[in-house]
Amino acid sequence: MLNPNTEPNVSIRELDIPVNAVATALKDFFSKRLPPLIPSTLMDELTELSAFGEKSSRLTSFKDFLKSLPLVNFEVIKFVFKHFVKVTDNCRLNSMDSKNLAICWWPTLLPIEFNDMLVFEQMRPHLEDFVQTMIDEFEF
Repeated sequence: MLNPNTEPNVSIRELDIPVNAVATALKDFFSKRLPPLIPSTLMDELTELSAFGEKSSRLTSFKDFLKSLPLVNFEVIKFVFKHFVKVTDNCRLNSMDSKNLAICWWPTLLPIEFNDMLVFEQMRPHLEDFVQTMIDEFEF
């Protein structure tokens, strides 16, 4: 719950908080404080789409999949990926290109439980690719 006495216009930059601490707090917020942006009931569909062959077909399927989400979820995901595009625009300064962001963020954005390490290793590249594709092709 928000503290009503908290200053709403605090600048993180002025507080001199390390960027990785802010990213960790944001990941914690998404993984522990909110319901998943992609409901668990749709994760099987996403994993199937992620394993599609041709990139242009996957891109169209990803776009349709995201638009099928509840509007609030779609808007939050769109906002997150738009921010990721800004981060990658500065990758020479922050070393966070779309691949690095995908590696760091797919487990938070795509909360899927794996009971089998082999299945995890088979699906991980596809789920990383989904996040990376959404960053790289954001304007699609």
